[in-house]
Amino acid sequence: MSKKKFFTLLLALVTALTMSLAGTALAADTWDGTTRGPVPAPVNNVITITTGAQLAGVADAVNSATGTQSYVGITIRLGGDIDLNNKEWRPIGRFFQYPSSSVPNPDNKAFSGIFDGAGHSITGLKVANDSTNYTNRGETAGLFGYIDFPTTAARSAARAASVTPAAKAQDDATALGLTGEAYDRVVAERTDLYTTFGVAPTAIQTRSVTPAPTGGVVKNLKVNGTVTNTRGQGAAGVVCWNDGLIENCYFEGTISCSPSNRSYTGGICSLLGAGTYVVNCTAKASVSATGTIYSYAGGIAGYCYAMNTGYVVNCSVEQGSIIYSHMDTGGVVGGFANKVYNCVSAADSVTVNGQNPNIAGYFTGGIVGAFGTAYNCYWLQSSSTSTTQPERAVGSTASSTDDPKRTLAELPVGSVFFAPTDVTVGNTAAIVRTNYPTGAAVNIPDLTSWNSTDESVAKVLTAGNVTGYSAGTATVSTTASSNSWSTAMSSTVSVTPESFVTVTQ
Repeated sequence: MSKKKFFTLLLALVTALTMSLAGTALAADTWDGTTRGPVPAPVNNVITITTGAQLAGVADAVNSATGTQSYVGITIRLGGDIDLNNKEWRPIGRFFQYPSSSVPNPDNKAFSGIFDGAGHSITGLKVANDSTNYTNRGETAGLFGYIDFPTTAARSAARAASVTPAAKAQDDATALGLTGEAYDRVVAERTDLYTTFGVAPTAIQTRSVTPAPTGGVVKNLKVNGTVTNTRGQGAAGVVCWNDGLIENCYFEGTISCSPSNRSYTGGICSLLGAGTYVVNCTAKASVSATGTIYSYAGGIAGYCYAMNTGYVVNCSVEQGSIIYSHMDTGGVVGGFANKVYNCVSAADSVTVNGQNPNIAGYFTGGIVGAFGTAYNCYWLQSSSTSTTQPERAVGSTASSTDDPKRTLAELPVGSVFFAPTDVTVGNTAAIVRTNYPTGAAVNIPDLTSWNSTDESVAKVLTAGNVTGYSAGTATVSTTASSNSWSTAMSSTVSVTPESFVTVTQ
């Protein structure tokens, strides 16, 4: 065979192979449970990881950081799906207690970069926190144990509020307008909370209500797995203690927290700090909080740590979800959530079994279990006689505006997700969109104001379709909006689904 003919055949083979790979997603990397790292070097402040070993290396870097935060100014992006293979996972970051002064708590370890799943999945998550690993993992169990905004001069200079846990708890109960047994219950509960976790420093309590895109962010990620905690007080599917922003994330699996203490569980996050956010997230999960005292469970989040802060916006709970606690249970948030907007729950079951005999009152709510406010939120109660689906939006409050729906089709769409998009140069591809809860048929959001991070690579010329211009990658996003979504928020929290676009020749 002549050299010319040989190279012609070789070129044809390479071209055919390239074309076949361009339209085919690579198989998920399967982690062996022991290999950890190395983490690739950043390129233009972006680290792309494609293996479970690299992800474990990120966890090691965060958990061994000499400061309280790490990966500030860095975006870590998934380059493909990862299967953690049901091997024991040590969460990325951990939380014990807020500092009592401007000096950071050296035991807390927070991820403070941007983790962008780029629409990919992490499956086979297995977290089992218990008394044997509490020292290394703290109170928090999840894919991420703790995320936080990067340190700022104002934040680092701030000192803790000069108020005792009891006084802070009394202020909380008074702000809720409570009296009698309800007042006593909240004072007792939150006194114990602040004694355990500390009173957040002033700078944390007074954060801006605008999400900070510079760090402490987990977004565009799907997670599947099982998370348990029998020693610490929190468990969640994506981020346990959230002092940052969780956006466009989905979890499917099982979450449980059963310590000899208080217990907080949520499908997406366990606890929300002050001025923090969970936006456009969805869970399909079995969630249980069965501590010996003060147990809260929610389909999305367990509990808002700071009164009147912590935003849960446009989040959805899928049918098939089972949410249960020993004290307060909500379809979306377990308790103390005053900033819940445009959320929808189609959970099969939201129930409580009072196991704390010294506490008066146990509540279930279609949206919030106890003590909170829900704006423009809806939930499924399949029949007026259902014993597993709440009658009220907020369990501790009787409201004439409560409006449960009897069928999935009557529920509005709460969340909008995009899949990653592959396109070749000069061609156009449709961006795959999924609405949640599955089966919701009312209030389908409009998608407007399309943007691309690099229009020389990819650009949206017609709504829902992206055109490739040159080989490379870009992220396209849109603004999802609806006339019937609540606009009562004190600041604009945009719902911005994103699709990571790969353009090939």
